[in-house]
Amino acid sequence: MRALGVDDIVAAALRVGTHRGFEALTMRALAEELGVSAMAAYHHVPSKDALVDLVIDAVLADVEIPPPDLGDWDVRLCELRRRSAAALEAWPGVDVLVYARPPTTQGWRIMDGYLQILLDAGLTPKNALLGFNVLHDYGMARSIQRRLHEGAGAGVPGDRSAQWPALSRVEAMWSQVHGSDLTAFADTLVVDGLRALLARQRAGTDTP
Repeated sequence: MRALGVDDIVAAALRVGTHRGFEALTMRALAEELGVSAMAAYHHVPSKDALVDLVIDAVLADVEIPPPDLGDWDVRLCELRRRSAAALEAWPGVDVLVYARPPTTQGWRIMDGYLQILLDAGLTPKNALLGFNVLHDYGMARSIQRRLHEGAGAGVPGDRSAQWPALSRVEAMWSQVHGSDLTAFADTLVVDGLRALLARQRAGTDTP
């Protein structure tokens, strides 16, 4: 029998996650998928944490950092967000793993890419770090929001419309707002905010 490699282990883990959900990804589940004993699985991967890190790195490895010649900083920033989101959306449930633990090797690489783009834009190191954290928090919030979408679309209870008039005014829009609308709006909001911050920096009204 051919010796198992990292690619075999990652492929098996992704199969478990796809068929059972990534919350079901355990060393025992991996061993069953590989057709080996649990002890044999531990010979190849020392722990579940190490296994999850392998999965995350495999999913994020294909995310290319947009180079400077792609366009201005805002174009590169939105493209990196799009590429990162596409990589995670290809494997539903991996986003939960990513946001629930410290960065992996590939996570650090992508973080470095975001920070470089923000620094290239002219942000101070502090503001670049703050900007990245806003982007990261937005990604985490979108991950949660997708799981709550059905409940959020239920609408305002009919007997409470007078109690919550603002919610009642926007209720009709819930069914018309789609994920692509939220993404485009968020990109515009973030980029416009960063441009305003850059303007304040140049004017000397923002503390570096």
